[in-house]
Amino acid sequence: MSESLLQGLAQQFSGETIGQISNLLGAPQDQTGNAVAAALPMLLGSMMGAAQQPEGANALFGALNNDHDGSILDMLGPLLSGGYASRALGADGGRILGHILGNNRSNVEQAVSRGAGVEAGLIQKLLPMLAPIVMGYLGKRLRGGGLDAGGLGSLLGAEREQARQQDSGLGGLLDMLGGGQQQQQDQGGGLMDLAGDLLKGPAGKAILGQILK
Repeated sequence: MSESLLQGLAQQFSGETIGQISNLLGAPQDQTGNAVAAALPMLLGSMMGAAQQPEGANALFGALNNDHDGSILDMLGPLLSGGYASRALGADGGRILGHILGNNRSNVEQAVSRGAGVEAGLIQKLLPMLAPIVMGYLGKRLRGGGLDAGGLGSLLGAEREQARQQDSGLGGLLDMLGGGQQQQQDQGGGLMDLAGDLLKGPAGKAILGQILK
């Protein structure tokens, strides 16, 4: 079976990278690793939701094709070293979150906080750092596979199906996030419950093990 998007994303976060993020957040490295591991499925699932409709898939494809070529993955050290570069990364991430989460941002922050077992204030700082990295990784996969907007939708759909087969909890979380912002708002409690068990399931343990190795 080909490498999943979540597996590939997790591999972008070395111990050094987690250490840099930890320094920027002012949080212990183990808490930061837990937070990153819980945040990646939530961000990816929200992007799946944004791409469920053709107009959303086209918008996501356009953003990836025009602004996220994957080069960010080669510059994580300087971008996470503090100063202007880190502020610019966070500003870009804030714009991305506005597009993919909209009014549901607070729900997602709370869900990641519960899944990781860390305070929500840390997650509010973390998600804007991670969003451009997730987009960069998707952009790299997009180019590597020569995908169009339809192919991007198929890639994200295949990720969800693989998650269902390997980890029912993660599959349920991605299904809920994939329902779009309104469904996430309507089922906020269910989102919290699923997120709370995320790192205890097979996929969550694998992501966490990759990040904290």
